[in-house]
Amino acid sequence: MKQLSFIAFLLIAGSLPATAQTGWNIGDRAALGHSWTVGNKPNNTKRRFHPVFELGRIATYNFTDVAGIGFGTFFSSQGASFKDENSENRLIGRANYIKIPVFASFNFGEADQRVRPRLTIGPSVQFLVGGKSFIRTDADAFAGRYTTRAMNTKIDVGGNASLGFNIRIFDGFYLNHEINYYHGFVEQKPNTPSETPSFTNRNLTMSLGMQINGEAMRKWKGKMMKMHHK
Repeated sequence: MKQLSFIAFLLIAGSLPATAQTGWNIGDRAALGHSWTVGNKPNNTKRRFHPVFELGRIATYNFTDVAGIGFGTFFSSQGASFKDENSENRLIGRANYIKIPVFASFNFGEADQRVRPRLTIGPSVQFLVGGKSFIRTDADAFAGRYTTRAMNTKIDVGGNASLGFNIRIFDGFYLNHEINYYHGFVEQKPNTPSETPSFTNRNLTMSLGMQINGEAMRKWKGKMMKMHHK
């Protein structure tokens, strides 16, 4: 039933008259990329790619076709990976957060363009909810601690910036493709500072999302109600 409703939305919305991108736009976003930490690189190790992924919902209120403000709520899995230079052992630290960014949003170009560059920038707060740090040996043996137990610091505050494109599929429905950078400002302190130094978080991701304009959604609902009454 949900699939039929979504198909109906696509068909009806495609025939709606043009609507400005002002007002509320609500949608979902997924991001993949690389994360790392600064300040806690062990001696005789090299940094390795550490996958980060985020999934959540975002809402933007556009005052005009150019500027707006927004916020989001995401599950974000971050951390860092290191490889010992003298062996195949890898040190992997994963930290899971509930991330809440707040941002200013700017769309460039003319309002009727199908593809418009987009910039967002603003602060973000994230709360540690899980993860694990462990050593992976040649024999694939694991030993480690849960991140929430290993860390004294449970909150991180940083800055987010993204640059990408808004792609109008039809009036009121947009795809967002962006490159996102997060820079943590709060020093993350482990429970054992004599063994593990403190650090700050960083990550770089590419995201794909969608947003639906509130005015288009209201018109779609009106069309659906008329269809049901026929």
